[in-house]
Amino acid sequence: VRRKRWSGSGMGLEDWLDTQGEEVGLAFADVVRSTSLLFEERTVRYADIIRLYQDRALTRARVYGGRVVDDSGDQILAVFPDAAAAFHFGCDLFADTGHPDLAIRVGVHVGSVRAERERLIGRNVHYCARVMQHARDAEFWVSDAARRAIESGAKRLAPEIVWIANDETELKGIPGLHRLWRAA
Repeated sequence: VRRKRWSGSGMGLEDWLDTQGEEVGLAFADVVRSTSLLFEERTVRYADIIRLYQDRALTRARVYGGRVVDDSGDQILAVFPDAAAAFHFGCDLFADTGHPDLAIRVGVHVGSVRAERERLIGRNVHYCARVMQHARDAEFWVSDAARRAIESGAKRLAPEIVWIANDETELKGIPGLHRLWRAA
């Protein structure tokens, strides 16, 4: 059962995006070892754990002025007014998934997107997914574009972050090499 993510806002995704700037912050999260967890916990208990995770994501997204756009399966895609809000959301959800047995991988990116039938589409959605998929385990990765946007747009936040660069890497299906960052 897919829950409508726009409750309380009275505004659809396309209209919400029209109120934002040219670029928005994106955060993708995915449960690490979800199939193993499903078999360990069994279906009913696993569904309860995932529901706690989805509810936590929804609550944290609202705190940072964002929206959960997709929570199908064990992944979360959320959109925010800027990279700093997406980064804060990612940090919060990574630190507390809503359940102590749940670990996630997170990717944050910034760029332009479009809305189509209450879903996000565009290259930057795929790019953000690839940033998240770069994680080998429970890791938090940020694209170079998001890091630059945070440093230029969030003057109070940026000095508190220690960025650890990754060697330039390939991202599946995306041409060229890409610099990704971890925050410490």
